Amino acid sequence: MTDRDRPQVVTRNVSPLSSWVGLETVTTRTVDGTLQTFHAIRQADYVQVLCLHECGDIVLVRQFRPILEVTTLEFPGGLRDGDEAPALSAQREVEEETGLTVVEMVPLIETFADVGRLTNHLFGFFALVKGELRQREAEVEPLLVSGAELRRLAAAGQLTVPNQIGLLYLAAIHPAVLTICAGLSVGKPPWMNG
Repeated sequence: MTDRDRPQVVTRNVSPLSSWVGLETVTTRTVDGTLQTFHAIRQADYVQVLCLHECGDIVLVRQFRPILEVTTLEFPGGLRDGDEAPALSAQREVEEETGLTVVEMVPLIETFADVGRLTNHLFGFFALVKGELRQREAEVEPLLVSGAELRRLAAAGQLTVPNQIGLLYLAAIHPAVLTICAGLSVGKPPWMNG
């Protein structure tokens, strides 16, 4: 598709809704000259981290999500602060949500969070972590689960963020992750055993 064969952006405006979110309005002109308006949410980039504890278990966090009115199970993660390096954001989020120390961080993916309605990026990581779980945020409860339990949760739809399922796959085939798992004597990644 050439530039002449696709719609052209005519205007792009952002209306702040809060310190966290803005509404972006984009007007395009189609190939036949028709104007169309689209809306998206503008916010900071996401970071999400699949954490393997040195004991061989996987780290999850349980938290209440007010927008959905549900308690979710997720990998540690959050929003990137400004121009902070994504890996630093990921390490900060792991430490804030779990009290654990990141030993090694492996970047897995940089992509769009949602190509239709969000303007931010998603940075996904794998991290080897150590230490004792500590609940450092009142609304975020960290927990350790076995690889078998993680597979069960994912298959039952209880690991609630779809792109985190993708991190399981990407980590399972990443050479650095495979080397880390071999060094821990767990063989292949624990969520793949069984």
